[in-house]
Amino acid sequence: MRLLLAAPDRDLLLTYKKLLSLGGLDVTDVFDGPQLVGSIAENSFDLVILDRSLPRMDYSDAMRLISERGIPSIVLLPRKVTPKVLLEKPGASSYMNFPFLPSDLSSRIAQVSEKAASEKTLSVGGAEIEVSCFRASDGTPYSNEEINILTALNDNAPFSVPHISAYINALNNKFERMGKSARVKYVTDEGYRLVNEL
Repeated sequence: MRLLLAAPDRDLLLTYKKLLSLGGLDVTDVFDGPQLVGSIAENSFDLVILDRSLPRMDYSDAMRLISERGIPSIVLLPRKVTPKVLLEKPGASSYMNFPFLPSDLSSRIAQVSEKAASEKTLSVGGAEIEVSCFRASDGTPYSNEEINILTALNDNAPFSVPHISAYINALNNKFERMGKSARVKYVTDEGYRLVNEL
């Protein structure tokens, strides 16, 4: 698997490049926007890991470039994920907050890669989500974590996601923007459920 790691902290880049390479990944590292653009133009990557604070390039421009190439992405955030971040277009395939363990990053890479290779379409609340491209048929982006939540709700399976309220708020906002009546609600003694609000 070819991975592009884009972060401004060179010590962090070297550390994660070494750890991920030991796991069998082919890792290219860049530390600013122009290097990101050059690497994507000259190479083919299976996944991009992008620090949201990458210098010399606007975050939305970086995400647009990655999205236009159809490359799944994991965005590294300095603090917890918020509904505002989850509603941005184009959206990332997944989000992680600093600090995290290398094993957490490896696990997230595996999850995103598995979904990117999937041919599954998730039908939930009237929305059709193409799992492999992390988007609904209308282009609305869905993160790995949102897809995990919706899959668990569809299957009536338990789930645990850090910062759950941010994801639930973003999902409900996306359903509303798409004109769907489905909402994720907390039901006493049952937990979160997908309900129809007609």
